[in-house]
Amino acid sequence: MKIGIRKHVGKTPSSCAGFSVIEVLIVVIVISIVVVLALPQIMSSRRLLAFASVQRELTTYLREARQIAMSERKPITFQFNDTSKTITLYGGSLGPVGTAQNRILDLKGLGIEGPDIVYGRPPGATVAALGDGTNMTGLTSNAVEITFEGDGSVLDGSDNPQNNALFFYHAMYPQETAFGLSILGAGGRVKVWDYSAGLNAYVE
Repeated sequence: MKIGIRKHVGKTPSSCAGFSVIEVLIVVIVISIVVVLALPQIMSSRRLLAFASVQRELTTYLREARQIAMSERKPITFQFNDTSKTITLYGGSLGPVGTAQNRILDLKGLGIEGPDIVYGRPPGATVAALGDGTNMTGLTSNAVEITFEGDGSVLDGSDNPQNNALFFYHAMYPQETAFGLSILGAGGRVKVWDYSAGLNAYVE
């Protein structure tokens, strides 16, 4: 009586075990290529998100300066220093500029390099006035100051309402990040304007 021996044809130890070493290497290489290609986009997105916080903080500090001025019935000054990239609120209960009571925010602490925060309008963008008629406020001694009076208004040296507009953009993504902030002198209202490259205009 013969006992037949069953042979396992076509199965090797490597195929029984699962993936071969070559297959694993191919998967690793493909994943590495995908990561390398996606990394610039990830970094770009992170920078854009970080710069959005610059717009938010500038808007918040401008509005807060106005609110404090109105609640205390005393002038409060908002200052942006383009050298240090800092915002400072002073006056009233916040004390004279340079004292410990000042409210100070370093925009570089938001995860953005100082040189990437640019005051002004990006190359190629319109230099026309914003929709409310305000236009860019120039820097004086590399800073811009806006003083809100006790009634919330912003006045010039002759006590007439003075409009202001601040413009910013990210040096690496100029037109994608450009925005403006207008401050209407009569009531001190702060408005936000985002730049649209397609329209070549700042849109509220």
